Amino acid sequence: MNTYIVEGGIGKQVAFTAIIDALVKKDKEKIQVHSPYVDIFGGNTNVKYALDSNSIHLQDKRILDSQNIFHCEPYKTNFIKGEYHIIQSFCKLFGVKYDEKMRPKMYTDHYKNDAKKIAGDDNFIVVQFSGGQAPAGFNPSNSYNSNDPTRNYHPHLAQKVVNLIKEKYENLKILNFSLPNEPNYEQTVKPKLIPFAQWHEILKLPNCKGFISVDSCLNHFARSVGRKGVVIWGGTRWIQFGYKENINVNNWWNEWDEWDEERFEPQDPRNIQVEPSELVDYFEKIYGKELVK
Repeated sequence: MNTYIVEGGIGKQVAFTAIIDALVKKDKEKIQVHSPYVDIFGGNTNVKYALDSNSIHLQDKRILDSQNIFHCEPYKTNFIKGEYHIIQSFCKLFGVKYDEKMRPKMYTDHYKNDAKKIAGDDNFIVVQFSGGQAPAGFNPSNSYNSNDPTRNYHPHLAQKVVNLIKEKYENLKILNFSLPNEPNYEQTVKPKLIPFAQWHEILKLPNCKGFISVDSCLNHFARSVGRKGVVIWGGTRWIQFGYKENINVNNWWNEWDEWDEERFEPQDPRNIQVEPSELVDYFEKIYGKELVK
């Protein structure tokens, strides 16, 4: 059995799940994963063991007994040139054929009851306007410090989005997907974030009518589920981290194929400053859509 060491944040871990079936086909047996977010791999029958890198050292016998130990870091390869999607980069680095139909695959039926309790019976959507904090080892007493502020939608604009949605959908519940020290918004509910994989199950519920997010893990959870949404992009590229099934927007473009690498300036703070009224217009195009398989 081969061990695959997967580092990085939740979104990258979820993206890796898109190639597990191909790895198993190549290896001709189940795989073992060493990850800081083992919850991502729970229920996946092609993963024999998911070993928690927060507590299990690389010298653990289960890892050393592997036939091969593989590690790659897309962020230190040609991926940083902006030419490949993260799933495509994983394929190249681990030697499997890329297929555009590949998508993340999570299995979270064990969270079904918890998801129903959190979401309730009313129609709801999930929003995520901030991110960049690792849930692993999170300390709620710390002040909010994002590892990439260019991806965050300004709280003032986010509140306007919430207000506009509530004006049109008065009885719609809005769940704020964020850690305790991140911004709160009036007319939203912020349930407990962890265990984070439960949100994958929340997005599966039939009374979930869509999502709005920045470039963060919610975007990847939703693609596994097939839930359509609106994703706001700042300092990162939707051609690398996004999915065509969603409406992907920044301040310059709102169509997948409009992406212009020559004009893109990652540090331009205007990238993510999409007008709230425009976001709500996009949101109404995906509201209540069926799951995309």
